[in-house]
Amino acid sequence: MMKQHSKSRALIGGALLFTLLSPLVVSAQTSTDGRITHANFCTAIDNISAKVATGIDEREVRYQEQRHERDVKLTDRFATRNSTREDHRLDWDTNRTEKFAKLTAKATSSTQKTAVAKFTKAVDTAVLLRRNFVDLAVAEYKKSVDTAVSARRATVNELLASLKKETTTALTKAKSDCGTGVAPKTVRDAYVASLSSARQKFHTGVKALNARHDALLPFLEIRKNKVEKAVADFKLSVENAARELKKSMTTS
Repeated sequence: MMKQHSKSRALIGGALLFTLLSPLVVSAQTSTDGRITHANFCTAIDNISAKVATGIDEREVRYQEQRHERDVKLTDRFATRNSTREDHRLDWDTNRTEKFAKLTAKATSSTQKTAVAKFTKAVDTAVLLRRNFVDLAVAEYKKSVDTAVSARRATVNELLASLKKETTTALTKAKSDCGTGVAPKTVRDAYVASLSSARQKFHTGVKALNARHDALLPFLEIRKNKVEKAVADFKLSVENAARELKKSMTTS
């Protein structure tokens, strides 16, 4: 999951500098090197800004597509693990039923039969408790993952909204300056600087998110500890029940 986040950063953050500034190097009527020069910047501002906006929108669409792909993979991963867990439980239930049947067959006296019934009930109860605790731990972990993913996405959405807002502000300022007679070179330089600043803020924000690559580790540890405790409690319950059974079977 963290690697996928890094991939998103490369797509959104790393590419945005080119997305924001590439319209400034398109062909122009008065340029000799393929760049929009200060002489014709104001007349080309609408075309430049449109391409900047389109570039950002296209990158955002790709990011949304990646989000969907990650959602599908995450859902599939949880579903696969749940299915595998249920298959193991089914196999274990079948095996346990067979062993209980053999124990019942060995019980000859009423005391032994009662002891076997008590043992099977104790084991079934322990199994149910363990499964409930494991299921709860898994559900809590999934909820924590979903919450973390949602929080991250909300932050990225805020960063994108801020980027768009600052881009629009830069355009508005450039148009205003062009309309009030500010030198085109001055307008162009200010516009480029504003776009670069907006991109850098976005990149810094995304980078800070990716720096928290171990954000899910505490939740993994909590799940691990809860599952281990459930297994330990189960083993203890079964061992106690087995001792009682052995005692009853040998003394009766």
